[in-house]
Amino acid sequence: WQVCNNPELTALLQAAAQHNTDILTALANLRSAAALADDATAALFPTLTANGQGSGNRAQNNWTEGWQAGASGAWSISLAGGNIAAKRAADLEAMASAMTLEDTRIAVAAEVAQTYVNLRLAYVQKLIAEMTLSNYKQAADIARWNYESGLSDKTEVDQAVSNEENARAQIPLLEQSIDSYRNALARLTGQSVATLDVKPAETVPAAPMALAVSLPAETLKQRPDMRAATYSLEAASDRVYEARSQWFPTLNLSGNLGTQAATISTLGASGTGVAGILAALSLPLLDWGAQVTATEQQLAALDQARANYTKTLLAALEQTENAITGITTSQSRADALQRALTAAESAADLAMQQYSAGLTDYQTVLNTQRTLYSVRENEQSNKADLATQLIALYRAMGGGWKPAVETKAADTTPRATDNETAG
Repeated sequence: WQVCNNPELTALLQAAAQHNTDILTALANLRSAAALADDATAALFPTLTANGQGSGNRAQNNWTEGWQAGASGAWSISLAGGNIAAKRAADLEAMASAMTLEDTRIAVAAEVAQTYVNLRLAYVQKLIAEMTLSNYKQAADIARWNYESGLSDKTEVDQAVSNEENARAQIPLLEQSIDSYRNALARLTGQSVATLDVKPAETVPAAPMALAVSLPAETLKQRPDMRAATYSLEAASDRVYEARSQWFPTLNLSGNLGTQAATISTLGASGTGVAGILAALSLPLLDWGAQVTATEQQLAALDQARANYTKTLLAALEQTENAITGITTSQSRADALQRALTAAESAADLAMQQYSAGLTDYQTVLNTQRTLYSVRENEQSNKADLATQLIALYRAMGGGWKPAVETKAADTTPRATDNETAG
């Protein structure tokens, strides 16, 4: 976004990066996904719990006590590797969430930049409307003078006044558009309109006319949404493996170690130690289709992830090609519109001079003024289109994205079939 060399736009982008609600939401989602990944990692290791208890009992005037202190541990191991698959899936989901955050940042930046260009265009359009109003007012004054001098009839005056007032009526609509774009910028940057520091402009932000665009197949690799779709697809494949692992045995280990005594003072003394260990193997035999349903759900999620990957890839190609085509079109129109503007300005000036000297009629002035207004609008709109198409291209290419947050996946390398599925 620095190609515009516009400090005002840069300040807006920085404010959006810090305060935009969509970015803050994506950041919170990343924190949640990272916590789930840590939880999946913790499930790979044994748990250890400290415990202690004491009791007292009176019977037949005899008081007895019992005291116990120690620790217990447990470890559940999926013999088919379900725990490892769950950890790997959680890591990939966290990485997908990180890429979603980066994609949100880029999308917000692009929206801010495009809204800013539209605001600047609205300011310029207002200036053009005011210039047109001034020209129509000048023509109306001449028409009144000609009428008062007996050189023209009242119809010419009425037509000139009508055109003047119609041009005046366009200005409030443009002011409404300006307010709308300012409101949008305030929302995107997380501030009030009153604190929005965007001043009226006389020009549309200029885009560089020479662009170096690499092949879409190369640039798409850096798009965060493509990376997110890839990670989500691989995670879905691991979730299927995790679900299928539930068909196989699970080894549950538990044990305890401690001391037990009749008085608290003798805890830990010789002969008071207690210990136990238990190993259990569990295998589902009859669950009335619960495992089949769980596996089918994950297979459906895998199909959804595969379809989403394809959808994201096709959308990325479409956005890139459309942006390149839009830039090419705007560049090819720029020179022709500039020549048209020069000719329209010359024709309008000459017509006004001839009208003032009584050498032409008002209709000629009206036609040249309308042409000039239209060409000025088209020329400035084309400049704005070029800038917004450039922004769209940067958005399609992944913007200025750098991987600020990308958690490393599980140590286990993804299976070849997963990579092939991910494209």
